[in-house]
Amino acid sequence: MPMFELNSQGQTSQLDLADGDHSVGRAADSAVQISVSSVSKHHAVLRVDGDQLFVRDLGSTNGTNVDGVVVNSEEVEVRPGSTVYFAGVGLRRADEADSDVSSLVSSEDLNSEISYRHGEAFSEEARKRIMGMLSGLFELLASASDATGVEAAACDFVSNLVPADRVVLLEDDGEGTQVRVKADWSRNDQGTGGLRLSTSILNQVLKGRESVLVANVLNDPNFSGNESIVALDLRSAMAAPLFDNERVRGILYIDSADPRVQFSAEDLQVITATANAVAVKLRNLTLEGEVQAAARIQQQLIPEHLDMAEGYQIHAHQVMCRAVGGDLYHVLHRPNGNLLIALGDVAGKGMPAALAMSACMVLLRTLSDLAPDLLVFARQLHHQLFESLAAEQFITLFLAELDPATGAIEYINAGHNPPILVRANGDVEELPASGLPIAMIDRFTIEKLYAQIDPGDLLTIYSDGIVEATRDGDEMLEVEPMLEILKEYQTGDLAEVSGRIITAVNDFLEGEPPSDDVTLMLLRRQ
Repeated sequence: MPMFELNSQGQTSQLDLADGDHSVGRAADSAVQISVSSVSKHHAVLRVDGDQLFVRDLGSTNGTNVDGVVVNSEEVEVRPGSTVYFAGVGLRRADEADSDVSSLVSSEDLNSEISYRHGEAFSEEARKRIMGMLSGLFELLASASDATGVEAAACDFVSNLVPADRVVLLEDDGEGTQVRVKADWSRNDQGTGGLRLSTSILNQVLKGRESVLVANVLNDPNFSGNESIVALDLRSAMAAPLFDNERVRGILYIDSADPRVQFSAEDLQVITATANAVAVKLRNLTLEGEVQAAARIQQQLIPEHLDMAEGYQIHAHQVMCRAVGGDLYHVLHRPNGNLLIALGDVAGKGMPAALAMSACMVLLRTLSDLAPDLLVFARQLHHQLFESLAAEQFITLFLAELDPATGAIEYINAGHNPPILVRANGDVEELPASGLPIAMIDRFTIEKLYAQIDPGDLLTIYSDGIVEATRDGDEMLEVEPMLEILKEYQTGDLAEVSGRIITAVNDFLEGEPPSDDVTLMLLRRQ
């Protein structure tokens, strides 16, 4: 029977699931209930069959993946040691090799003879050794493609730095979870058998962020009665925190039973520097995985196909300047038969902007069915986002409601670039801002404005990644090149018109990558 560890909102819980199907979701009747808003009520199904575990997604909003591989309606096997993510909430399947730290803890109070804290000055001898090992360490970190590879390579690397009999790397699965053995190396293939870590050493390393050295374990009166230590005849041991410059994520432990080996203060400093470099690499891999998962969620939030009413054409194009971004767009059908058209841009870049963008997309979908009027819609959207976003975050947003039968548009423009309306006769109009951006200040005042899209008219909505495209931060593309294309190709195929605008942006950048997300939506009434 597979065992699991669920890590949700910093809380870890253990689950045992019997053979059969087990529903996963936010709903109260879910076999595995996850009370997180990003998780759908009926998110996924886990199926246990003896020692095998399978998962399939139920069309959830924010997706399911196994170690980064997207799961759809078809079952995917979850192997031991793998983690299933339900909208970012991890459920790890235990590996047979997993060792809970509680089985490694000894009640004896083993005290360190020497301690060293990251950031303290290295001795001259330690500095020379660290400089000499740097190229090999960087090669190790660059060659390993995943966390498992880094952990195993680190143990092997350390075995060449000091005369160890055993090297063990213990790491948690995220903040709030316990450390467990992830990799080990031993001279006589003894692995982690008989390994015992005293509570005082654990606290000193994990909580005190200190590296510790016991020069001769057998001579320590506090540990002299421990049978496992005596049986192993340990003579010297070291433990260094896997400190990634933000938190301690685990322990790098080294010991030796050779009476000729006495680890030194220089050894401890070298091991500390190694543990720090390894921890930073592991953190970067974790962040890369989180960014990839966020990118997949964003891709699922942005619609692949925009469902327009008969008599209208639409085309949308988006390129994010990073793996995740803050631009958004959508077309939603309102209960009254009208269409809601939205395009926005979150202030800032990277993960914070992506999280704000995701929150806005979810609210757009929810309020589209609930808010009876566009002003009520905008105010509710502002209120929810102002309460939840960081103080420095806000969203410029063009939000319009189109009556497909008449072409009448009512809209709010919350500090966004004015959309361009090119009439069938070539005349050009702009739809100006009618208020400040969403979630910028507490008191939200905005005006509802009106426009008309007649047959042959072309409406262009865009983000500032187009008009503010820049090579040097000074000269910008501005709106004129796009306006010329829209007027010249006003009746052309929308995908071709979009392509010409994007080409103009790329030509202006002269091969430089865009510094902001580029989003463009073209809407024509036939």
